[in-house]
Amino acid sequence: MQPTPEVARRFGLPYRGGIPDIDIWDRSDLQGIVAIAYESVLTRLTEVLRRRLGGIIVRKPRVAKSSIYKGRVMGQDERTGHTRIDLGGVSGILPDRSLRSGEEIIVQVRAHDYGRKSPVLSTNITIPGRSVVLLPEPVVRLSTKIKNPDRRKDLITLGRRIREYTDNWGILWRTAAEGLTDDELRTEVDDLLDTSQQIFTKFEKMPEPGLLFEGTSNADIEFPSEVKETLDKTRAKIEPTIKKHHFYKSAGYASLVDFAEMIIEDKPDQLSYITSKLEKTILRDMPRQDDPINIEHVKLDGRNIILVRGRVIDVAPNMIVIRRQFRYTDRKLKLTQEYPEKVQVPRGEGDYAITKAIAGSSTLVTDYYSRTGQLKGTYVNINTGVEIYPSIGNAPSRVRYVDLEIDIISLPKRGDVRIIDQHLLKRAVQRGFITEEMANMAQKQAETIYERLMEGVDAITASNGTGRR
Repeated sequence: MQPTPEVARRFGLPYRGGIPDIDIWDRSDLQGIVAIAYESVLTRLTEVLRRRLGGIIVRKPRVAKSSIYKGRVMGQDERTGHTRIDLGGVSGILPDRSLRSGEEIIVQVRAHDYGRKSPVLSTNITIPGRSVVLLPEPVVRLSTKIKNPDRRKDLITLGRRIREYTDNWGILWRTAAEGLTDDELRTEVDDLLDTSQQIFTKFEKMPEPGLLFEGTSNADIEFPSEVKETLDKTRAKIEPTIKKHHFYKSAGYASLVDFAEMIIEDKPDQLSYITSKLEKTILRDMPRQDDPINIEHVKLDGRNIILVRGRVIDVAPNMIVIRRQFRYTDRKLKLTQEYPEKVQVPRGEGDYAITKAIAGSSTLVTDYYSRTGQLKGTYVNINTGVEIYPSIGNAPSRVRYVDLEIDIISLPKRGDVRIIDQHLLKRAVQRGFITEEMANMAQKQAETIYERLMEGVDAITASNGTGRR
């Protein structure tokens, strides 16, 4: 690890100037971090974070970017028109339509499958190292992040000399090359040339499609409400930390939080006073009655679904009540089967829903009503802790949580209570989004709520006290 100077100072760590094993930075929305490293390093990172912080959400692509595969042409992809390539257990898309089915080729992952259905492939093979990349064309290039003019000139000169014995491979100096000696750079180029030979030899010998060279992968690691609280407690052991430090930062008050903690660092006896003033300031932006509000329904695979916008109809300490209008209520309650897009779906136009969002709760309870006010059913969503965010500028307030897939539906007229989407919870464990322990806790919570609903307990009461902590 190579901590930033600020992190090194805070934790009393030695500052290191070498090439890091892993790159980590904050997500742009401050809901977690992004890490890039080899798979084995990412696995160690997620194991440590899960052991120290608990219920993090981890999203990794099925294939690592820059990985090189022996592929076999499967044929034309019906949706994109490009060529689908079997990589051995997973397939990718190659923007080339001239290949024959069954043909074996060497391909490299240019864009991983995170956020799309299949990884995008290329036949222009590069061999990436830590400070240099071998390019499939006879050129010498260098990272734009290397700013020193003298060092840029030296690297170009060195690259041209090395190019004389690399056959058709070109040289791309990465940022890390700036701090290494010429001998160290020559050694890495020689190692990469050996690697390229091994890759092409392995391609010839391997009988079936499969991995030839592992590239670096990336992980999107989300910190739900419960994890933010744990991070607050950990940080407070080292630095003056206000309550809800990480929540407030993700809500858009990073500068205000930094300023408050800077004062507390000089005047630690003022922690309670300054925290109360900060809370009072942020409270002005929290949702009030009649305010519009969004519900961010974040899926485990990273999709952020904004539900139908609602309006706040009641506010209580740590809870807001939201009313939303609908067109297809029956489908939401699974009263009808799922239909293809072209088939007309029975509507519930004029129906509405009342959602009770309790800050920190691991459930979100929504009652669905007909336009005449008759209760049609109740939906209990199992999720990470609910977070109620203040409005920022012109953006409305929002309720945010990560959906854990499994839910409970109660239909009073039918006397029917069901646990649904349990298979999606199992699939989330298989994809590595959550641990089996986390899934088992969500399953147990759903079963407890189901039993209480069957006893005739109302949904809010049935859900209360069933948290997974």
